[in-house]
Amino acid sequence: MDPSDKPFVDVDAIEQRIQRNLSRAMFAARWIMAPIYIGLLVALVLVVVKFVQKLVEAIPGFLMLPTNEAIILILTLIDLALVANLVVIVIFAGWENFVGRLLASHSADGPSWLGGLDFATVKLRLIGSVVAIAAIQILETFVHIDEMKVQNAAWQLAILLGIGAVGVLLALADRLSEGHGRK
Repeated sequence: MDPSDKPFVDVDAIEQRIQRNLSRAMFAARWIMAPIYIGLLVALVLVVVKFVQKLVEAIPGFLMLPTNEAIILILTLIDLALVANLVVIVIFAGWENFVGRLLASHSADGPSWLGGLDFATVKLRLIGSVVAIAAIQILETFVHIDEMKVQNAAWQLAILLGIGAVGVLLALADRLSEGHGRK
């Protein structure tokens, strides 16, 4: 048998085919995130339902509420709005970064700022929202400070300051990494 009669195996072609098929599979895997975003949309609807429920319950007796209770009610509504904003930020940023950007064509009805939501921006917006939510909780605590244990109020304040410090450190790390990347 002549050595030239042996079948020739093109290893490079096989590797390229495997790499191409793996790339296609990885590209298609982004759709695994779709149920998570649908779940977040459901969560957003639930937050809206809770907001409307609180608002409808508050309207009849709002003028009769003591000032502190009116402030708590309004802070609760603001809290729900901030949570809804947080969900929207996560949905838009995740969709844009993992699914939407990978689609062949962007729809013309999408907001222009959507393309600017990179992970650094999303992290800072998320931390900002969490700080605002925690600050509202602290305000509610201080409105009812007579009913709170001092230790609980101190822990809430420490957590708020910790979250704020994390936000500052993330912003600083992003700024330092941007400066390092340009050099």
